Amino acid sequence: MKIAFIYIAEPYQCYHTASVASALAAIPGHDVVEYYSFPETVEHLSRIRQALDVPALPLKAFPKSLKARLLKHARRLDQERLVVLRENIAELNRYDAVVATEYTAGVLKEMGLAGPKLILLMHGAGDRYVNDEHLVREFDLTLVSGPKVENYFQDKGLLRPETTRVVGYPKFDVFEAVQRKKTISFANGQPFALYNPHYQRKLTSASGWMMPLIRGFKAQNDYNLVVAPHIKTFHRGFGIRERQLKRQRSPEVMVDTGSSAMLDMTYTSQAALYIGDVSSQVYEFLGTPRPCVFLNPRKLPWRDDPYFLHWTFGDVVEDLDDLMPAIARAQERHAFYRPVQEKLFRETFGEPLLGASQRAADAIAQFMTAA
Repeated sequence: MKIAFIYIAEPYQCYHTASVASALAAIPGHDVVEYYSFPETVEHLSRIRQALDVPALPLKAFPKSLKARLLKHARRLDQERLVVLRENIAELNRYDAVVATEYTAGVLKEMGLAGPKLILLMHGAGDRYVNDEHLVREFDLTLVSGPKVENYFQDKGLLRPETTRVVGYPKFDVFEAVQRKKTISFANGQPFALYNPHYQRKLTSASGWMMPLIRGFKAQNDYNLVVAPHIKTFHRGFGIRERQLKRQRSPEVMVDTGSSAMLDMTYTSQAALYIGDVSSQVYEFLGTPRPCVFLNPRKLPWRDDPYFLHWTFGDVVEDLDDLMPAIARAQERHAFYRPVQEKLFRETFGEPLLGASQRAADAIAQFMTAA
């Protein structure tokens, strides 16, 4: 069996998929080749494989036309992704299966992918609606993390039981291997809170509340702060946002706009408090239940909305004047929220927590043998 694993977005995809590719390549009769679009992917794949103590896999860069390169230069990355996929259909048709971790790959069949089975290793664990999730129905096999995600997509008619497998969350296997490589500490010895806003303009709290939040942390002494927005936040603007944000650094405030710590659960595993809006990283944070605070500057009507289920993990702040008081009382409020955190964590990732990479590889191998 010839299997192509494709990384068609930023290197964060490596942490969801690389361990599965390695586990599948170790099963006799499966030749795995990885394709990437972002050059930085190579470094992250190497880091993951060193941590897992497994050999590197054959690796190829997606060839890109002038049009694709111009779109990349202009930071029109969603458009570039589609152009790159279309330009490489002939190359991907050489394989028995193509494995992706992004819904966008569902367009491959429409573009002309004819021979290979199309397999989705779903990443993310949140409750947010994604506008291209309808593409899930285009995959021949979909691997999901737990019953919560499985039920959501089956209830919407996008998945069938016969083409779905619950395998867990492979990223935890990667984290288990790399977790002791980097410890976050501050000179004052205080714990840190993680601010992890999403990138979507209609949902993010960053545009109006990030700077007041940073000022609020600089004026108190209980927590340090790590500001680590979703990496897609910096797609546009040609570096202006990064430079503006980095100017907010201080001994008590760390700003990260693109390091591996944003991607490998370094911050979510070590933070004492999570502050965010709709990023699915909050579920990764709850591997150890801890206090959460969610920011709703637009006063969205979130109660009883399944796309905001994670906002039941902590207090939701809708007025800027309440922001720092909510953070100050988050620890004492945690006992109220802990039971629902534990329940939804289990439903999202299933059990056991570790071993998902091998389960996913076995599911792919069994599916391909049957096919």
